[in-house]
Amino acid sequence: MGVNIFIAKRLSSDGRSGKRLSAISNTIAWISIAISILVIFIALAVLSGFKKEINHKISGFSGDIHLNKVGVDYRSDASPISKNISYLSKIDSLVSVDRISPVSYRSGIIKTDENIQGLLFKGVDSTYNFDFFESALVEGTLPDFSHRTSNKILISKRMAQMMNYKVGDEVVAYYVGDNVKIRKYEVCGLYDIQFENIDKTLAIVDSRHIRNLNGWDKDDVSSFEITLAKGADLFFTTEEIFNIIYEYQSEDDPHILPTTIEREYQTLFDWLHLLDFNVAIIIILMIAVAGFNMISSLLIILFEKISMIGLLKSMGMTTKNICGVFLYRSMYIVGKGIFWGNVVALICYFVQKYTHLIKLSPENYFVDFVPMDISLWTVLLLNIFSVLVIMLILSLSSIFVARVSPSKAMSVN
Repeated sequence: MGVNIFIAKRLSSDGRSGKRLSAISNTIAWISIAISILVIFIALAVLSGFKKEINHKISGFSGDIHLNKVGVDYRSDASPISKNISYLSKIDSLVSVDRISPVSYRSGIIKTDENIQGLLFKGVDSTYNFDFFESALVEGTLPDFSHRTSNKILISKRMAQMMNYKVGDEVVAYYVGDNVKIRKYEVCGLYDIQFENIDKTLAIVDSRHIRNLNGWDKDDVSSFEITLAKGADLFFTTEEIFNIIYEYQSEDDPHILPTTIEREYQTLFDWLHLLDFNVAIIIILMIAVAGFNMISSLLIILFEKISMIGLLKSMGMTTKNICGVFLYRSMYIVGKGIFWGNVVALICYFVQKYTHLIKLSPENYFVDFVPMDISLWTVLLLNIFSVLVIMLILSLSSIFVARVSPSKAMSVN
């Protein structure tokens, strides 16, 4: 091994005239590796960033899992669920569950002199956690539903612009049923989630209004939103909830089942899964480009050093050891490319993560900047995997070395 390393170092320091082609190819090789690492790093960071942002937003305004009555649209007023479910406390006691929030829904219409808009009113009570809406609040204050029935309403910034509302304005809502019912609210705050379908249709009000409009009892709700603890597995927790319902459901309990947000917002998550496929293609292409550039560089070195290969073979050096010499030389090129690829990628990552330099259209991408997020383990696995694949491709050089004849090679100048 020591001899191999020594010869590899001599190869790298050989600067005789006529050997400039290998120097150029080596430069192209490590630059292509650096670019490949940079592109893969950024692709993984952007994909992870999108997933994290979208999951955070959907979980924030609707929870991670819904407990709904089977066969009923929980957004309708057709069939409420009683909060007095015998096994609800067992679900709430799961380590993976952070909180359970009862919510009520009623569709309505809001109208001004110039505009009319359909709206889904989401009723919540004093136990509702407003942390997410607090982070998305752009103007005004959050509603307080802890005392008597409140007429405050929280709407989106987009809705306010569409209907020309400002904080403090009166909102007149019409609820169509057997009779048209009218409620008047006061805009207390504006939020901006940057989800067009949600921003255009969702408003937060006191759940007591929704119960009264629907003619429900005080313990009736439309659905339960379950928010998971940080790091909890969505599908494993859903399975645990299924098991609790199956084991502890009594005859008096309503027939309800859990539904994940991935099923509720299937189109959006299908789009994220499509991004997974695109990133996988990028990774394969970038590693292939880097690997074949390295092969080209190594073959140029082998052709230039063919007389040396013949000399080493005539001195009794095995094909395996000769391949080792050139692989050591290649490892230096690979290492240089990976190092600079990571350096540039980390600079781009931190600049975008903390300055939001590159902007996006929230109407198309649900965020107004390119999100970045990547773990240390992902970076380490990326580098290890890249090295292994590239070195595996380079091992093909043994085929060339094995075919070199010492007598013919020694005659090459």
